[in-house]
Amino acid sequence: MSNWISLLADQTVQPAARPSPGIFLVLFVILGACVWVFVELVRRETRKRRAVALAQWANSRGLRVSANGRDDPHLRPLNPFNPKIESAITGKEITLARIETAESGVTTAAAAQRVWNVMLQKLPSDWPLTALRPTAHLVSAVDLFSLSSYPSLMPTDRFMVFGSEARAAESLAHSSAPALLPPDIGLVLAGSYLILDFSGRPFDEIEFDRLIDLATQLTPRLNSAQ
Repeated sequence: MSNWISLLADQTVQPAARPSPGIFLVLFVILGACVWVFVELVRRETRKRRAVALAQWANSRGLRVSANGRDDPHLRPLNPFNPKIESAITGKEITLARIETAESGVTTAAAAQRVWNVMLQKLPSDWPLTALRPTAHLVSAVDLFSLSSYPSLMPTDRFMVFGSEARAAESLAHSSAPALLPPDIGLVLAGSYLILDFSGRPFDEIEFDRLIDLATQLTPRLNSAQ
């Protein structure tokens, strides 16, 4: 027994091996990546939730979310108002946009800085500048355009008809568009574009679907009204 004890005492105790600094570096990188993924998931479900929902809806409709919409040809009818594009969803035939204008318009109410929700759809034929303005609204995107009113052409309980030409205003007033149009949606015909003003409604996917269906119903009736 004493021999075993002396043998063990003579053996040198080896120090424990120290971990490599590279291991700590790898663990730190993994921890950082986990934190980044967690933060992005939280942002996606909170601050970016609306943007993600809009992008998913746009993809389902064959559209895309545009960064600023500046290069979208469908927005050209609004260029005279120097709009700031807050959000835009664009496609081959339609554009949905949330814009901000600082000035222009024929009424004092529309001259102040204002945010508008609009949809623009390409028409197969051209119209002189003509509009249906919701009577109940104090301000409307229709007010941005310099147009004359024609109150004698139709009842004014829901809409007032405006236009740059009396003949076009009469055609719009006598069409089925006023009956199809909800009383809180403004309509502007500008050349080969149909513009729907839904500023009183949310800028979301539910309203987008409703507006697209509405424009689908309006387009053939506007063509036959010319």
